[in-house]
Amino acid sequence: MLKLKWTRPTMDEWQKDILAVVGHLILICGRQTGKTEIIAYLESLYVLNTPNAHLLIVSGVERQAGGLYRKMLAYIEDNHPKALTRGDQRPMRTVFHLENGSVVRTEPLGNMGSGARQHTVTRIVFEEMQLIPEDAYSAITPMLLTTGGDIHMLGTAWATEGYAYERESDEDFTVARIDSEKVAELRPEPQRTIMLKHLERERKRMSEAEYAQEYLAIPSEKMRQIFSDKLIKKLQVLKRRELIIKDRRHSCGVDPAGLGEDEGAITILDTEDNDNVKQVDFIITKKLLTTETTDKIISLDKRYDFGNIYVDDGGVGFGVYSELMANDDTRIKTIPLNNAQRSISKDDTKRKRILKEDLYMNLLKMMERGKIQLLDDPEIRESLKSCKFEYQEKSKKLLITSSYNHPVESLTRAAWDAEGKHLNLKVYSIPV
Repeated sequence: MLKLKWTRPTMDEWQKDILAVVGHLILICGRQTGKTEIIAYLESLYVLNTPNAHLLIVSGVERQAGGLYRKMLAYIEDNHPKALTRGDQRPMRTVFHLENGSVVRTEPLGNMGSGARQHTVTRIVFEEMQLIPEDAYSAITPMLLTTGGDIHMLGTAWATEGYAYERESDEDFTVARIDSEKVAELRPEPQRTIMLKHLERERKRMSEAEYAQEYLAIPSEKMRQIFSDKLIKKLQVLKRRELIIKDRRHSCGVDPAGLGEDEGAITILDTEDNDNVKQVDFIITKKLLTTETTDKIISLDKRYDFGNIYVDDGGVGFGVYSELMANDDTRIKTIPLNNAQRSISKDDTKRKRILKEDLYMNLLKMMERGKIQLLDDPEIRESLKSCKFEYQEKSKKLLITSSYNHPVESLTRAAWDAEGKHLNLKVYSIPV
């Protein structure tokens, strides 16, 4: 039997238990527990020691499944490089082959699982199971019928309904819940102290239900998905336009990357008809400086001549907003949503909180009434699905959270044009 060298100083006891699992597995982990590392190790051992195995890693978007795929490839390249085939079947970005006939591939899913359903496999790994559309499960699991293969489901606690939740009471599945706090307590120093301090900060920052889901592997009935799978699927029907229609109004929503973050997002909507808004483009900005983000927006404005550009001017976004206000072409159309006089309070904190609710509820209203159509893009799908809300009884507040919010944040801002453009929100600067 081929073996692998573990890359960490020690292996947690729960990780050793996972290696002993035979058959179907559902692994519900808190954040920062080492889930991806142990699964990459487990699945690498599986394909190395199982001739003609066909392992498929799927997720809502390629970015998620690709992380596990790359860790597996690294394990095999470092420990058994001769096990990998070369030449025409050399390792590629989404598939690699072994000399024993085994294959590992990764593919993103569409709303119906169409991105991965053409294969016959011996094991399916659902990465970030909580973000996979419900319809995709019924489309993909039949791929195991002829092989009698295994299902491995990985992710954090999510809802108290749906395919993933139902598997928790399925006696054919081994269910493992991994609590981040318990994992941290058993880690050697200084990692133990570092993890516990991080968890303490997160507990203070999050609501009780959100913390339980993200770190204690406990789902909550209080946390609900804002945009349903059915609604997302119904509206994600568009392809990017090949040409810009110059005589139509376009709005731009910008969510700049925060400090230390790699990604931001820009959404462009055709808002000529408030009752028939169409998403025409969506751009993920990666590792851009504030000035580079501004240059990108100005370049897009030259092509689209936006009616309005909506920017969150809080935090890092203030730099983008300031630079757009300094540009003669974008000054009169740039709207800082944090300062828009939309809310009933003069208190900045309350205004920002209420405005965020306004933005999300406006988008939800437009979607439910069929007034907007979206691009069929996996990043948008994942972001919409990840949005949750919780009504906090003590504070009487509606808490909105997302594990991948850049796409939806830019979308809510651009969509505000359909609600807000008739209010004639403009910001002017007067030279002094």
